[in-house]
Amino acid sequence: MSARALRWSGLLALGLVLTGCPGDDPEPVGDPVRFEVGTGVQFTALEEGAPLELFQGGQGSQHVFVSMRAWDLTEMEARVELALERTSDGERVSSRYKVDLRFEPGRAEGEPALLEGLLLVVPDVAQAVGREVRLKASFTSDLGQHGSDSHTGTLDWAANPFP
Repeated sequence: MSARALRWSGLLALGLVLTGCPGDDPEPVGDPVRFEVGTGVQFTALEEGAPLELFQGGQGSQHVFVSMRAWDLTEMEARVELALERTSDGERVSSRYKVDLRFEPGRAEGEPALLEGLLLVVPDVAQAVGREVRLKASFTSDLGQHGSDSHTGTLDWAANPFP
């Protein structure tokens, strides 16, 4: 193998290590913890059927603010997955969101851990605004604690789309 080919294969291997390999997701263990998806920069609970608000970002994209809370976590680090899908055909209308994040522990005994103000990008608003969508959220910690929740509602522009 030439020196150039060796360098390229080494860079390719390094790239695979840095981006992660398929199947490296943590495995859920036991019963799910109590978990709730909401919206807002700070957690706002959603009533079923309540609209989801779409905001314009400062760099030209548009997004839904997603927040979540979980009770009885013993580990704050988790793999978080978010998706926004049209209910009519199940088509994803958001960008892929699968990120390792850290919940903020509850401030007092019995209060939930929080993840707030996550930006779920909606690249093509023509495929989503004014339509019924399902916001799906889930997490799994390295220890296997897990939870999932969803909310169905119409996606509409926020009254003030520039937060």
